[in-house]
Amino acid sequence: MDILSAHSPIKFGFPSLKLFSLPPSQPYKPVPRPPPATPSHVLANSLFQRITIDPDLFYISLDIKFVLTFTAIYVTTVLYLNQFNASRQYRPWRFTKTSTFKALVVAHNAFLALFSAWTFCSLFTILLPLWDLAVAGAGPNYYAHVAELLCETDSSEYRGMISLIKMIINVRTLNRLIMVILLVLPISKSLWEAGGSYVGWLFYMSKFYEVVDTLVILARGKKSSTLQTYHHAGVIICGWATVLYESPLGAIGVVLNSAIHTLMYTYFTIQTLGISVPVGFKRTLTKLQLAQFFVGWIWGYTYLFMSYKVPVDVTAKRINNGSTSALDPGKPHDSTPMPDIKTGVSTSESAVSCLSDSGEAFTIIVTSIYIIPLIYLFAQFYIKAYLKQGK
Repeated sequence: MDILSAHSPIKFGFPSLKLFSLPPSQPYKPVPRPPPATPSHVLANSLFQRITIDPDLFYISLDIKFVLTFTAIYVTTVLYLNQFNASRQYRPWRFTKTSTFKALVVAHNAFLALFSAWTFCSLFTILLPLWDLAVAGAGPNYYAHVAELLCETDSSEYRGMISLIKMIINVRTLNRLIMVILLVLPISKSLWEAGGSYVGWLFYMSKFYEVVDTLVILARGKKSSTLQTYHHAGVIICGWATVLYESPLGAIGVVLNSAIHTLMYTYFTIQTLGISVPVGFKRTLTKLQLAQFFVGWIWGYTYLFMSYKVPVDVTAKRINNGSTSALDPGKPHDSTPMPDIKTGVSTSESAVSCLSDSGEAFTIIVTSIYIIPLIYLFAQFYIKAYLKQGK
């Protein structure tokens, strides 16, 4: 089924079984570098822009043993402190009555509000120039260019050379060899390479820090709900999979989540300062949180079932970016033919999958397993906090 017409470059269909192979394929992971400083990149040129990622910390953060150990300690600690608070009849801890505690909570929420805003704006300042470059002169291939921009995330340049070598080996005529060389001359960058991996990793690391939210709740003598505990534990695992496997869903997820968190932590900051916030704002914020989960969930499965025909210049991107493409015989895209030089579109009706490998598909499956119970828990919270309370 096509998205627009029988001749549309975007198609939907069942994904290849190769995308579900285990263990998931894992791309080469260079340490992310900050996006290049530009006059328009105001927020990205801030303090966060100057952070140099330590290679040891980077690779430890992507070690599944570290991730599972951290989440296990977090959940165990929450369960213990829930029981501890219950034994004290949920009285606030003495420290929470001091001005120091209030100042720390304000600083915590204000920091996360500013960091979330930086993340949101930085991704847009990275994405917009790439968008303009991708669709410039796209003509009838506009949707294929957009699909390539949103689907292509691989950052391992060395695999591009491997793909090129395999192509040249398979080329049997001089004309096609010349065309292959011409295809790889333009140098393009994916959203991941242009700085998305840097912003995404920092946002992933913030999820480890966000467990302080739960500690604040517990220190106030309250019980950490199932929603609170599950949300913070699950988002760390989803963030790990997204960064490790360079999932194209990551960019959408980070944009949505950082936008909501900017509003949410701004609200928490104002509330901690003792400023009254209308109930309508809190209700709207919860609706937006539910909406981001629905949008992210549906968008993720769109990636899983979507494929697109590849124009000539998009094929060049695949090679230059080191993507596991149709030009690599061992990958899911192995059916894509050589493009037609005159039209710039593949000469066949076959199309490449939006997802390059099983690691990207694995991330979508993990995220959906996490989001479905989360939507249920948030819906329960909304009904209890606003609908039943209103009655």
